[in-house]
Amino acid sequence: MKMLRRAVKGFLTAGTLALPALAQAGGSLDISLADDVARVAYDATQMGSGLHINLAALHHEDDGDMVSAGLHVVDVRPSTSHMYIGVGAKVFVFTTDDFDGAAMGVGGFFRYTLPANNDISVAGYAYYAPPVVSFSDAENMINSDIRLQFSLLPTARIYAGYRYNSIRIEDINDRYKLGDGAHFGLTIDF
Repeated sequence: MKMLRRAVKGFLTAGTLALPALAQAGGSLDISLADDVARVAYDATQMGSGLHINLAALHHEDDGDMVSAGLHVVDVRPSTSHMYIGVGAKVFVFTTDDFDGAAMGVGGFFRYTLPANNDISVAGYAYYAPPVVSFSDAENMINSDIRLQFSLLPTARIYAGYRYNSIRIEDINDRYKLGDGAHFGLTIDF
């Protein structure tokens, strides 16, 4: 358990130190906040390839921490398309006061811009990790988010959304929720 906590803290520290380099590489930075939850994510798509990477860290003041890294393929439709879709997998590592675990979830993300108003969009993601790829205390896991976004600038969107992170813990007949609930945030493209 201590080793997993050190790994999560190491990932968070490395991510913080790597932010200047990631900013020069391009992509988007997503900052999500609630009363006792903060989540930071970095997304980037390699131009011309459709390869998309994602790194994220979630911190809850009382319930624990979770980091994730994902690899996806994205739809490379023309920029006039209102839909942006990606499918792939994410690896999650979480630690709480009582439980630690890891899981590999499959799923994807989307962003749909309303044709009537290009400043408004609906976005979300969902991943499921079955028992066969859930480790340590985790039996399975669901990670999802849905949000309504508004473009302040061509490169900045504000949003309000709802996050659902649920982990079934082995030998316990209940699901552990980590960072669930309403949140607001900002996405910056660079």
